[in-house]
Amino acid sequence: MRKVMATTAMAAMLLVGCGKKTAELPADPVELAATCGVIAAASERETAGFKGDLPADAQGRILHYAMLYASEGKSFDKDKVNAVSKRMPALFDTTIKGKWQTLRPGCATAFPATQVAQPVLPPKPVDAMLECYAMADFLRKALADQGSSYAEAANRYGVLTGKLDVSMTPALRAAGIGNGDELNAKRAEALATATKLGQPPAFVAACEKKYGA
Repeated sequence: MRKVMATTAMAAMLLVGCGKKTAELPADPVELAATCGVIAAASERETAGFKGDLPADAQGRILHYAMLYASEGKSFDKDKVNAVSKRMPALFDTTIKGKWQTLRPGCATAFPATQVAQPVLPPKPVDAMLECYAMADFLRKALADQGSSYAEAANRYGVLTGKLDVSMTPALRAAGIGNGDELNAKRAEALATATKLGQPPAFVAACEKKYGA
């Protein structure tokens, strides 16, 4: 995951070399998620003006495509995230040299959750807390792998998970959810659900508003 997020800097150099090739989205699910992740990285880099590290929120939006592929089932599959992340660097050359901007609508259609900038938390408190914890914890770990540039954001997510860890205990007990494997399974399900509700950074922002940063 660290490699794919670091390679978004490559887009800055490649964007200027758009060729005449007509770009198309692949049908294979891993290739599709990876290609759309590349398009997202190029778009974020274009918006940022090709300078420096992308903001933490931008990295979260890029990672969203891999996360959505990993959330196709009931539970979040980290192996699927890794499969997409490992594929993305190899696709930069072939994707960005083409007319990559024309692929944006197709990616939006294939992954509609990436267009939801104001996700709504579930009404049931235990569900909301589980989803908030799972999403914040996943992003915290992903950003921590990127080094000091993203330490502040990773720490912010850690503050949220710390607060949720305390407040969730009575709610989990009331719902009959035990610790260990049962809780881990519930968190994997919660992360898959949260991923489908909208952009990960925006989802965490909604969690922070409700439960405190």
